[in-house]
Order: sequence, then structure tokens, then C-alpha cells
Amino acid sequence: MKGKYKIFYTLFCFIIILSLMGCSEKELPFTNSPENDIKIDYMEGIVQDQDKYEKLYMDYSSMKIAGVMSEELEQFIEDLKKNKSTEGAGKFADNGDKFIAFQMSLDDYKEDINKGAKTLVDNYLKYTRLGDKEATVFGLSPELEAQDPVGKVKQYMEKNNIKVTEIVFPEAFEEANYNLYPVKYTYRYILKGTVNNKPFEKEVVQDFYVGIDWSEGKDKIKDVIEYVRDVSE
Repeated sequence: MKGKYKIFYTLFCFIIILSLMGCSEKELPFTNSPENDIKIDYMEGIVQDQDKYEKLYMDYSSMKIAGVMSEELEQFIEDLKKNKSTEGAGKFADNGDKFIAFQMSLDDYKEDINKGAKTLVDNYLKYTRLGDKEATVFGLSPELEAQDPVGKVKQYMEKNNIKVTEIVFPEAFEEANYNLYPVKYTYRYILKGTVNNKPFEKEVVQDFYVGIDWSEGKDKIKDVIEYVRDVSE
């Protein structure tokens, strides 16, 4: 009988250990951010093939200035038309024009551009994570706004009983890629709060793709977030 009880005791201890291991390995809030589930075709192309798009934007700029189209750019545009891409040649051309406008202002206004982008991102995070209703100075591209990232974050936090009480912001972006449009800003920040009424702290690293929206006219240009992606380390 003693041997039988010993087996039951061993099994009981084993189950307890597995349960504790499961608890310890449970993901912290925002390990996978809600924005990461949003998919926009033209942005996925840019994210997945960054080097290609950097070259295409430079080729587009050369075409506008010198009037000569590279073979790669010509083939790319033909493929867009042939495949009836949801991005479309028109969207690429619009992004190319914005890229040129951005490059022309970069040398003289880089500090102001970065400061504006950081304010945009900080306010977006305050609004979505903290629920700060005064942090309204941010904009989203029409394509991203149509995906309702603000609502998705709210739903995610409510579903998982997450409350963010503090965001620790760095002084600047960790990295910026100005050779891409939208500009890719890598941002590392810390979220503090509770999940199921238990405290948590999570360092989050995300890429924020920031561009401009001139859909209401080029005299009403505004900075916008066009995409958000988690950075795996």
C-alpha cells in the first residue's frame, strides 16, 4: 500500500510542477500586439521586401528628375497592372511622390520631422494603452484607420483584463530608416500595469511606419501612422 501511495504522491507533485511551469511561461500582455494582426497589402509588400522598395523609390525619384525609367521599375509597375494588385500602380506612384517630397525636406528639417513623428507615436500609445483622451494629436492613414487599430487594442485589453497604468518612453527612436516610405521608426518602450489584477511590466519593441496624408489637398498635409509591426528579438 505504501508503494501505491508513493506513486499517487509522485503523480500529484508532477502535476503541480507542470501547472507552475505553465503559469511561469504564460505570455506577458502585449507580447503580441493587436496591431500586429492587421494586414494591409501594400504595406506587407514594403515590410517583407524592404531592400527592393528602397531601390524602387530611388528609381522612381530618378525617373521623375531625369525622365528615365529603370527596367526594374518598369517591370514592377507592369506587374502591378497585370496582377491587379490592391496596391496598384497609382498607390505606388503616390507613395513615390511622397518619398521625393520627404527627401527634399530631410536635410533641413530632420530634427523637426523626428520630433513630430515621436509626438505622433507617443500620443497614439497614450490614447490606446492608457486611455488618455487628451492625447488626441495623432493621425492614422485612411487604410490603417479602416482596420480600426484603436478598437482592436481596446478589445484586446478588455478581453484579457489588462490595465496599463504607465508608459516609460525613451528620449528618441532607437532607429530610423529614411530610405523607405513610409519612414520606419523602431521604438523601444516599457508598459506597466496589471493583468487579472496582478502587476506586470513589459518592454515592447515596435516598428512604426510614419508617412503623410495629403488626400484632402497638399495644403492640408498631416503626419500619419501607416502601419505598426512588432519587432522580434
